[in-house]
Parts: sequence; structure tokens; C-alpha cells
Amino acid sequence: MIKRAGMVAALVATLALSAVPAGSADTYTVRGCAAGWEAHADTGAAATDACSTGGGLTAQLVGSGPWDGGTFAFHRFTAPAGTRIARVTLGRSTQGMPVGSVRTFSYTLSADGKTIEACAPGPTDTCTGNLAGPLDAVGLDAASVLFSFGCGADDPNVCTMVNGQPPSATITDPQVVLRDPAAPTVTGKTVTDNGEKTGRVRLTYNAADVGGGVYRTVVRVDGKVAAADPVGGACADTNPSDDDAYEFGQPAPCPATATRAVDFDVLKLPLAEHAVEVDVEDAGGNVTPVYGPVVLPKANGEVAGGGPGSSGSGTGVGGASTSPASGKNARLNVWFDKNHQRAFSNQYGKRVVVRGTLRTKANKAVGGARLDIYHEVGGKLRKLTKTGLKTRPDGRLTLILPLNLDTRRIVVAYRAFRPGPITSRNTLKLTVRDKAGQLVHHVK
Repeated sequence: MIKRAGMVAALVATLALSAVPAGSADTYTVRGCAAGWEAHADTGAAATDACSTGGGLTAQLVGSGPWDGGTFAFHRFTAPAGTRIARVTLGRSTQGMPVGSVRTFSYTLSADGKTIEACAPGPTDTCTGNLAGPLDAVGLDAASVLFSFGCGADDPNVCTMVNGQPPSATITDPQVVLRDPAAPTVTGKTVTDNGEKTGRVRLTYNAADVGGGVYRTVVRVDGKVAAADPVGGACADTNPSDDDAYEFGQPAPCPATATRAVDFDVLKLPLAEHAVEVDVEDAGGNVTPVYGPVVLPKANGEVAGGGPGSSGSGTGVGGASTSPASGKNARLNVWFDKNHQRAFSNQYGKRVVVRGTLRTKANKAVGGARLDIYHEVGGKLRKLTKTGLKTRPDGRLTLILPLNLDTRRIVVAYRAFRPGPITSRNTLKLTVRDKAGQLVHHVK
């Protein structure tokens, strides 16, 4: 039983109705009264929950009275382990407690026993009696918040109904901001694909958290959130329409431990070098790195006088631009050495040499760029061998073909970023005949 016989009759409030940020880097909001509020009522009182039908939490005296002093009902919110209450916002209204010749009914909102707001109207008090409107209590550091209503008169210690109006107090749309200072921990990680060849970052990891729990995996690209994958269920933003992603319907909405998987396709990003990082967040927005940052895809080649052949629009680790140079618009120009054309007839068994250049639209050489060679055999392009072909610092290239090639098409391809799509290609047509002048074509 909670006694309020000695309650101060003045309105004591630590509240601020000015705009205050809904959360910070280590807080989350529990919205609504569907969960987290514990109810208690003495004999002659009732604590009810009408949240599901659009109402609120009500503490009231029941029957026609009179009621003994100290008869109370209350609702209490207790912060889960690892968290503290930092702020409470709600709407509140009372009825049946007008200003009278003596103090009778009492309403209070307190944090760890310290009054946030109280009202027990009497003839010399500033308390207006029936309250209505919002309250915003900030700057708290509490384990629990208690809202109560009942008969708490000093003298006499008996309360009676006034004008047939049942005495009660109701709070609506409570929002409790919890401070969760501890970041999650990564307890294990397995990288199945680092993206160097495929452009997909694939991994699994285990995480644990004290407080609000393990909330979501976040992939950041160039320092900005590119993908977010929450655990789901109660561990999901209850109001995705606003900018606050840390609003929940439960005091401890997310699991204390979780195993999560990541499959992120870097090649869906704009064609450039990007700093890719995988993080895990808890319900309070505390971040722990899981993987990276790594640069994917990587610029292929060096633009003369400009550094790596990137597009210039990407950013590297830390958000800095990778390079002002551009290799994205570089173009191949290859030809057969014998006739400086892209079609050549050769006698079987004789050496064939291909030469070429890789230059930007500004005619700057792209050196050290790896090129892919594909042979069209049997109507299909096939990468027959690893040539290891790269351009020289001046952007030139030389390819010596095997002596035993038959008639075919040969594709020389450049990818400005690896992995990444082909950004420039040339196709060579090689016709091979034997000493009798017959076409040599082993696979048709």
C-alpha cells in the first residue's frame, strides 16, 4: 500500500514542454502502454488498462465512497537491466478532484520516489485540481517511474465523492526514453565471401548485448547507411514513418544474443570505389564494427598523373575521395600487329601478336590495368587461359597468342573496377588456314 497522507499540495514539476531530441546515440524509446507497466490497486481502488481500445492507464477509486486515506492505485514502469530512464512524455488528465475546503484526492508522478508532478488540491494551493494536457519530464536518471492516484488527504483522512463524479487519473500515450550505455559485443564471425572476386560480401556473426538487446545489422557505404536488417518481431521500429529508428513497443525489445547473416551486393552501387563496413547495433543505437571498412570494388589501373583509375565520385575509408582521376571512361584500342587491323588471316603455327592502348577520353594512359581475354569457341565466349595481361605504365599492351590457335574471335575486355562490369571491349577476328589454304576450325 502506498501512503500519501502527507503529500505536499503544491504542483511540483520537473518538466519541459520545449522541443527536446527524442533520443541520442545511447537511448531508445518505449512507446505506448501495452507493455512494461505494472499495475497495483488497494481495496476500494482499481488500476485499469484501456490502451488497446485507444484509452490509457487509469488509476481510480471505485464504488461510491467514502474512502480511507492511503487508498491508492498505481501503474509503475521499471527499466530493464542495463538501462536507466532518461525521459518520460505523456498526456495526463484527472477528474473528481476539485479544489475544496480540505485536501482530499491526490495524483502524483514520481521517479525513484522523487516527485516529478503532484497535485492534491486544497484552499491555499496553486494546483488547479483537474489536470489535462501533456507533460514532458527530461533529465531523469531513474530505475522506475510511478504514476498513482488515490485518497491522500492530510485532514481529515477520509475522501468522499464530489458531485457524483468518480475520482480518477489517466495517462495516455506514455513514451519512456531509456538510456542504454553498453554497446553490443561480437562473439564470433565467419566470412564466406570477402567480395574481392564476386562483389558480394557474405558473412555470419554472433552478437550479445546487455540492455535493449541486439537490434539490427547495418551496412554502411562511404559512411552512410546503405542497408539495415532488424531482428524483427518486437525488435522492430514501431514508427518507421519518422527519422527515429529506435522506437519500440517493449522495454527490452530485442534478444540478448543473436546470430545474423549478411549478403550485400556491392555491384549494385554506383560504379566507383566504396568503403564498405558492416556494423551491429543494439536497441539504443550503440554501434560495434563487425567487418571492414574495406574498399570494394577496386579501381583497375593508374591514370597517368592522377593515381588510381577511379571515377572520382567514390569515397575511400574515412569518407575521403579516392582519387580525382577517372578511368571509368577509359577506352581500349587493340589491333593485330601485322596489319594494324582487327581482322587478320594467319597460317596455322605462325606466331600472332596483338598490340593496343588503354586511354581515357582526355588521352591519359591507364597503366597497370588488368585485362580479360575471351575466345569465342563453338559459338561461346570462353576464358581459356589466365594470361595475366596488364597494361604498361604508358597504357600500352602486348598479347602474344598461342601458336596452335584455330579460327576464332578474341575479345579483349577492360573493367574500370574489379569486380565490376566490362566498361570497354574490342573484338578481334582471327582467320587461320593451313599450308594448303584450307580453313582451320576445329570446333564449330
